[in-house]
Amino acid sequence: MKKIIFVGIIILLIIPGAFAQLRLDLAIDVPVKIGVSVSDLDGGSSNESIDVLEFGTFPVPEALFAYQTSLGPVKVGGGIRVFSLILESIAWPHVYTELDLSPIVINAGIGGGGFMMFGLYNNMDTANLFIPDMHVAYKFGDTFRLGIGAMGFTGSDLGSNGFPYIIYLTGRFSILFDKDK
Repeated sequence: MKKIIFVGIIILLIIPGAFAQLRLDLAIDVPVKIGVSVSDLDGGSSNESIDVLEFGTFPVPEALFAYQTSLGPVKVGGGIRVFSLILESIAWPHVYTELDLSPIVINAGIGGGGFMMFGLYNNMDTANLFIPDMHVAYKFGDTFRLGIGAMGFTGSDLGSNGFPYIIYLTGRFSILFDKDK
Protein backbone atom coordinates (compact mmCIF):
# COMPACT_ATOMS: atom_id res chain seq x y z
CA MET A 1 0.00 0.00 0.00
CA LYS A 2 2.86 2.39 0.82
CA LYS A 3 4.36 1.78 -2.65
CA ILE A 4 1.06 2.64 -4.35
CA ILE A 5 0.80 5.89 -2.38
CA PHE A 6 4.43 6.72 -3.17
CA VAL A 7 3.92 6.08 -6.92
CA GLY A 8 0.72 8.18 -6.79
CA ILE A 9 2.58 11.09 -5.24
CA ILE A 10 5.31 10.88 -7.88
CA ILE A 11 2.70 10.88 -10.67
CA LEU A 12 0.93 13.89 -9.12
CA LEU A 13 4.24 15.77 -9.03
CA ILE A 14 5.42 14.87 -12.55
CA ILE A 15 2.26 15.11 -14.70
CA PRO A 16 1.40 18.76 -13.95
CA GLY A 17 4.90 19.72 -15.08
CA ALA A 18 4.05 18.56 -18.60
CA PHE A 19 1.15 21.02 -18.87
CA ALA A 20 2.19 23.78 -16.46
CA GLN A 21 4.12 26.98 -16.88
CA LEU A 22 6.71 28.22 -14.46
CA ARG A 23 5.74 31.55 -12.96
CA LEU A 24 7.76 34.09 -11.01
CA ASP A 25 6.09 37.06 -9.34
CA LEU A 26 8.29 39.78 -7.91
CA ALA A 27 6.33 42.36 -5.94
CA ILE A 28 6.54 45.24 -3.54
CA ASP A 29 3.59 45.34 -1.13
CA VAL A 30 2.90 48.49 0.89
CA PRO A 31 0.57 47.95 3.88
CA VAL A 32 -2.20 50.55 4.15
CA LYS A 33 -4.17 49.16 7.10
CA ILE A 34 -3.32 46.52 9.66
CA GLY A 35 -6.10 45.43 11.94
CA VAL A 36 -7.98 42.73 13.77
CA SER A 37 -11.67 41.96 13.71
CA VAL A 38 -12.84 40.46 17.01
CA SER A 39 -16.18 38.84 17.75
CA ASP A 40 -17.40 38.91 21.34
CA LEU A 41 -19.05 36.04 23.18
CA ASP A 42 -22.22 38.17 23.31
CA GLY A 43 -22.56 38.05 19.53
CA GLY A 44 -21.23 41.56 18.95
CA SER A 45 -18.10 42.39 17.02
CA SER A 46 -15.51 45.11 16.90
CA ASN A 47 -12.94 46.07 14.33
CA GLU A 48 -9.73 47.76 15.43
CA SER A 49 -7.16 48.88 12.89
CA ILE A 50 -4.32 51.31 12.42
CA ASP A 51 -3.71 53.38 9.32
CA VAL A 52 -0.13 52.49 8.45
CA LEU A 53 0.27 55.37 6.00
CA GLU A 54 0.05 57.83 8.92
CA PHE A 55 3.40 56.46 10.09
CA GLY A 56 5.01 56.41 6.63
CA THR A 57 5.32 53.70 4.04
CA PHE A 58 7.00 50.42 4.75
CA PRO A 59 7.43 48.42 1.51
CA VAL A 60 7.72 44.65 1.87
CA PRO A 61 9.37 42.66 -0.94
CA GLU A 62 7.51 39.52 -1.99
CA ALA A 63 8.20 36.68 -4.42
CA LEU A 64 6.07 33.77 -5.66
CA PHE A 65 7.67 30.76 -7.35
CA ALA A 66 4.90 28.61 -8.84
CA TYR A 67 3.66 26.20 -11.45
CA GLN A 68 0.44 27.27 -13.12
CA THR A 69 -1.87 25.91 -15.77
CA SER A 70 -4.31 27.81 -17.94
CA LEU A 71 -7.99 27.03 -18.30
CA GLY A 72 -8.88 29.85 -20.70
CA PRO A 73 -8.97 33.16 -18.82
CA VAL A 74 -8.62 31.28 -15.51
CA LYS A 75 -5.20 30.22 -14.28
CA VAL A 76 -4.69 27.80 -11.40
CA GLY A 77 -1.35 27.31 -9.71
CA GLY A 78 0.63 26.49 -6.65
CA GLY A 79 4.09 27.10 -5.30
CA ILE A 80 6.07 28.87 -2.61
CA ARG A 81 5.38 32.44 -1.47
CA VAL A 82 8.18 34.39 0.21
CA PHE A 83 8.08 37.68 2.12
CA SER A 84 11.31 39.36 3.09
CA LEU A 85 12.14 41.97 5.70
CA ILE A 86 15.73 41.95 4.44
CA LEU A 87 17.28 40.44 7.61
CA GLU A 88 14.55 37.83 7.99
CA SER A 89 12.39 36.09 5.39
CA ILE A 90 9.44 33.71 5.68
CA ALA A 91 8.11 31.27 3.08
CA TRP A 92 5.04 29.03 2.90
CA PRO A 93 3.17 26.90 0.34
CA HIS A 94 0.55 28.85 -1.61
CA VAL A 95 -2.20 27.86 -4.10
CA TYR A 96 -4.12 30.38 -6.16
CA THR A 97 -6.69 30.99 -8.88
CA GLU A 98 -6.41 33.96 -11.17
CA LEU A 99 -9.02 35.44 -13.50
CA ASP A 100 -7.59 37.57 -16.32
CA LEU A 101 -10.20 40.04 -17.60
CA SER A 102 -7.54 42.09 -19.43
CA PRO A 103 -6.61 44.67 -18.27
CA ILE A 104 -8.07 43.75 -14.84
CA VAL A 105 -6.64 40.70 -13.04
CA ILE A 106 -8.29 39.15 -9.96
CA ASN A 107 -6.13 36.78 -7.94
CA ALA A 108 -7.38 34.77 -4.95
CA GLY A 109 -5.34 32.24 -3.03
CA ILE A 110 -4.60 30.62 0.27
CA GLY A 111 -1.36 29.52 1.83
CA GLY A 112 0.11 28.38 5.08
CA GLY A 113 0.21 25.22 7.13
CA GLY A 114 3.99 25.02 6.96
CA PHE A 115 6.45 27.85 7.36
CA MET A 116 10.16 28.25 6.76
CA MET A 117 12.07 31.18 8.21
CA PHE A 118 15.56 32.07 7.07
CA GLY A 119 17.92 34.93 7.73
CA LEU A 120 19.07 35.80 11.24
CA TYR A 121 16.79 33.06 12.60
CA ASN A 122 16.43 29.79 10.68
CA ASN A 123 13.56 27.41 11.37
CA MET A 124 11.04 25.18 9.61
CA ASP A 125 7.76 24.41 11.35
CA THR A 126 4.10 23.62 10.81
CA ALA A 127 1.20 25.54 12.30
CA ASN A 128 -2.57 25.54 12.08
CA LEU A 129 -2.39 28.98 10.50
CA PHE A 130 -3.69 29.74 7.02
CA ILE A 131 -3.42 32.97 5.06
CA PRO A 132 -6.19 33.76 2.57
CA ASP A 133 -5.22 36.51 0.13
CA MET A 134 -7.01 38.37 -2.67
CA HIS A 135 -5.82 41.20 -4.83
CA VAL A 136 -7.21 43.06 -7.83
CA ALA A 137 -4.76 44.70 -10.21
CA TYR A 138 -4.61 46.66 -13.43
CA LYS A 139 -2.20 45.24 -16.04
CA PHE A 140 0.25 47.51 -17.79
CA GLY A 141 1.55 45.40 -20.67
CA ASP A 142 2.16 41.67 -20.28
CA THR A 143 4.06 41.64 -17.00
CA PHE A 144 3.54 44.69 -14.75
CA ARG A 145 0.49 45.12 -12.48
CA LEU A 146 -0.62 47.73 -9.95
CA GLY A 147 -3.41 46.99 -7.51
CA ILE A 148 -4.83 46.62 -4.04
CA GLY A 149 -5.18 43.50 -1.93
CA ALA A 150 -6.25 42.08 1.39
CA MET A 151 -4.65 39.29 3.40
CA GLY A 152 -6.11 37.62 6.47
CA PHE A 153 -4.82 35.17 9.03
CA THR A 154 -6.99 32.32 10.28
CA GLY A 155 -6.52 29.05 12.14
CA SER A 156 -6.89 27.52 15.56
CA ASP A 157 -3.39 28.68 16.57
CA LEU A 158 -4.75 32.27 16.58
CA GLY A 159 -7.75 31.58 18.81
CA SER A 160 -11.39 31.42 17.91
CA ASN A 161 -12.58 35.00 18.12
CA GLY A 162 -9.95 37.11 16.32
CA PHE A 163 -9.24 37.63 12.61
CA PRO A 164 -6.10 39.71 11.90
CA TYR A 165 -5.87 41.29 8.44
CA ILE A 166 -3.74 43.54 6.25
CA ILE A 167 -4.89 45.75 3.39
CA TYR A 168 -2.06 46.58 1.02
CA LEU A 169 -1.13 48.29 -2.24
CA THR A 170 0.89 46.16 -4.63
CA GLY A 171 3.13 46.62 -7.62
CA ARG A 172 4.27 43.37 -9.20
CA PHE A 173 6.00 41.86 -12.17
CA SER A 174 4.43 38.53 -13.15
CA ILE A 175 6.79 36.62 -15.42
CA LEU A 176 5.82 33.38 -17.19
CA PHE A 177 8.40 30.91 -18.47
CA ASP A 178 7.75 28.11 -21.01
CA LYS A 179 5.08 30.19 -22.78
CA ASP A 180 5.14 27.85 -25.78
CA LYS A 181 3.50 24.99 -23.89
